[in-house]
Amino acid sequence: MDRSQSKQVLLIADANPENVNVLKTMLAPDYDIKVAADGEEAIRLALSPDTPGLILLNNMMPTADMCEVCIKLKADKTTKDIPIILLSEPTTEDTEAKGFELGAADYITKPFKRSVVIARIRTHLELKSYRDNFENKVKKRVSQLNEEIQERRDVENTYRALVEHARDGIAIIHDFKVRFANPAFSKMIGFSEKELLGAHLKKFISEEEFIKNTTRYSDRIAGLNLPRIYKSQIIHSDGSTIDVELNVCVIPYGRSLAALVIVRDIREEEAWKYCI
Repeated sequence: MDRSQSKQVLLIADANPENVNVLKTMLAPDYDIKVAADGEEAIRLALSPDTPGLILLNNMMPTADMCEVCIKLKADKTTKDIPIILLSEPTTEDTEAKGFELGAADYITKPFKRSVVIARIRTHLELKSYRDNFENKVKKRVSQLNEEIQERRDVENTYRALVEHARDGIAIIHDFKVRFANPAFSKMIGFSEKELLGAHLKKFISEEEFIKNTTRYSDRIAGLNLPRIYKSQIIHSDGSTIDVELNVCVIPYGRSLAALVIVRDIREEEAWKYCI
C-alpha cells in the first residue's frame, strides 16, 4: 500500500489488557495500532522509525510512570510534538493536572465511550496536521527568504568587488558632497577615502567646472536630454589638473536623488593625439 494512503499509527501505552482490547476494537478499523505494556517500551516504540501520530497513555505504567514517559517524550525532538492523551480513572484529577503540566494534550476517562474516544483522537490528529502544515509552510518561507538574502548578498559582494577593483574612478555625489568613492578614484585624485567622504565638490574641481557640472546635473534632473558622457577636469591633491571623461547618471539615494559618476583619466589618450 502507498504510505500516503496507509493508516495513521496510534500507540496505546497501557499495562491493562482489558483496556487495550477495548481500545483496539474501537480504533483498529481506522488506525494502525501499536501496544506498549510498560513505560520503557512506550518510549522505545515512540522513538522507532514508524513514529506514532498520537499516544494513548495510561497513568499506571510499570518500569516508567506517566510523568517519566511524558518528560522523555517531550524532551526528544522526534517525539516532542506527538499529542499525548491520558487514559485515567474518573477520580484522578491530580494526575490529569500533572499530565497537562508535562505536555499532555487531553485525557479520556474510563469507561471508554467509542464516540468520545474517536472524537478526541480525530481532533488532536487534525490539530497536529494543521500545526505541522503551518510549521512546514513557515520553514519553507524562511528557507526561501534565506535564499533570497544570500542571493542579494552574493550580488552585493559581486558589485562591491567590481567597484573596488574597477580601473575607473567611481563616486556618488549628493548635495554637492562625496558620499562614496572607490579606491581607483581616491588614487586618481590623490586624496584618501577618509578625506573624500563628506568633502564638497569644490575640494577637487574649480569654480568654473563646479558651475558647469552642477548646471548639467540640474538640467538632467529637469528632464533635458543631455549626453551622459562629457569631458571635464579635476584637481589632484598636489594642485595639478587632470583631464577626465565623466559618465554621469542619476540614481535614487535615500528619499532623494544623487549622481553616480564614473571618472576616467584621459590624459594619456589626449597625449596620444599629438603623437599621431
